[in-house]
Amino acid sequence: MKRLYLYLKWRISPMQTELKAQILDSWNAYFKYDPTDAGSLDRKFFKNLFIKPMDTITNGKAYSLMGRRATKFLYAQYEKNLAWILSAAPGEGDQLVKLLDRQKLECKKLGIERVYYSNFSPGYFYPGIEKKKYPEVFDALRESGFKEDSIAISMEAEIGEHFYVQIKDERIEITNLKSDESERFLAFIEKNFPADCFYRASGVINEGNLQQITVAKVNGEFAGYAMYAAGEGPMEFAPGERFGCFEVSEANRSMGIGSKLLVYTLNSMKANGIRHAYFLWTTERASRLYSRYGFRVTREFSIMVLDL
Repeated sequence: MKRLYLYLKWRISPMQTELKAQILDSWNAYFKYDPTDAGSLDRKFFKNLFIKPMDTITNGKAYSLMGRRATKFLYAQYEKNLAWILSAAPGEGDQLVKLLDRQKLECKKLGIERVYYSNFSPGYFYPGIEKKKYPEVFDALRESGFKEDSIAISMEAEIGEHFYVQIKDERIEITNLKSDESERFLAFIEKNFPADCFYRASGVINEGNLQQITVAKVNGEFAGYAMYAAGEGPMEFAPGERFGCFEVSEANRSMGIGSKLLVYTLNSMKANGIRHAYFLWTTERASRLYSRYGFRVTREFSIMVLDL
C-alpha cells in the first residue's frame, strides 16, 4: 500500500528563502504560545502538494498564508471555489487588513466564493484563531468581513493519573486492527468518513504500527475506530500523544461504541509508555464524553468564514 505524500521535495529560490525567513520571524514574534519552524512551514504550506499559495502573502511584517486547493485530495470533493488561510500575523497597524483586502481581490478574479481560517486538509496548523491569545488577528479578520462560523475545542488529559475500565458488551468486539484487515478497514473509512480520516489511518498502517489503531465490530463488520499518533512533524504517523481520528459510523451510534473505543485506545497508549493525550478539535457536545475520562478543555479556536 503506497503512502499519499503530503509534501513534495523541490528546490527553493533565494527569493522564497527570504520570504519564508520573513514569515518565520513574524510568526514567532507574534504567536508566542505557538512557535513554528521552517520545516513545519514547508510541510504544511510551501511544499504542501495540495495547496497553491496566493500570489501575495505578505505586507510589511504582516502575512496571510492563503491558498486554494491545487489538486484533488483522495476521494474528497475538489473544492475549486474555496480558499483557506492557514495562518496570519497582524504586523503593524492595518498591514494585515490591507493584505487581506488584496487577497480578496485575487480570490474574486479566481472565482473563489468562500475563504476559511483555517481548516485546510491535509496540513492545517490549528483549526482556527484563538481570539483570547491572539485578538489582533481575530479583529483584523472581522474587519475584513470574516464571521465566526463555529468553535473547535482542544482538550488534554494526564492519562497516567487515571485508570480506564472496559465494560464488556457481547454485541461489540473491540480489538486492535489486524494486518489482514487493512484493506477492508480503509474501504470502511472511505465509505463512511472524510478523506482526512483515510489519510491519517493509511499513514499509521504504512509508517506506524497497528497497535495505534483500535477498531469496533458489530456482527463481524467494522462499526468505528480510534487511533493515536505523533500527529506532527516528519514522523507524524509514529506513536505519540495526539489522540484521533475517532469515528463511529452513523448506523452504529448510540450503542456505547465510542466509550469502548476511547477506553481501549487510552489503555493502549499507556501500555506504550504514553502518559499524556491531547487533540485539537472537537465540538462542545462531544467534549462531554472526553470529560468523563479525565480530559479538560485547554483551548478554543474560532473557525472563521468569509463569503465573497
